[in-house]
Amino acid sequence: MQSQNNFEELYIQLQRKVSAESHKRLDPLVSGSQAMLLRILDMSGPQKASSIALRMNITPGAVTSLADKLIACGYATRNRDSTDRRVVQLDITDQGKDILRQYKAVVRSTIEQFFAGVSDEDKQHLVRIYHQVLKNIDQQREEHQNCNS
Repeated sequence: MQSQNNFEELYIQLQRKVSAESHKRLDPLVSGSQAMLLRILDMSGPQKASSIALRMNITPGAVTSLADKLIACGYATRNRDSTDRRVVQLDITDQGKDILRQYKAVVRSTIEQFFAGVSDEDKQHLVRIYHQVLKNIDQQREEHQNCNS
């Protein structure tokens, strides 16, 4: 029981400290959600808000709100589809690609600092553990969605 309490306490401490430190370092650039949206556009090209919403597991309205902020900063644009003018797609700008590169560099540096002194073997164990935890989360989300359908 003590071991479980210790694990839970350490998890909460780690989550809070990582979150606080990440926000401090990254928020001056863009929010995590904005960075994720830019990452999707950078990797996949122009996208409709509905397809971005599915990939980010948020509502199309939330995508619109994120996009409005990115567009105001010059990091993204809205363009009408050339074959169907009713379709509006979001796209990343050169300025958006620049801020995304900066964001990724800060993330990389932050992770290197957080995991300094952790052996490569332990990092591989963490990768395996993270994959399992993400799988568990996805599985629970699917089960919850199936119950509500």
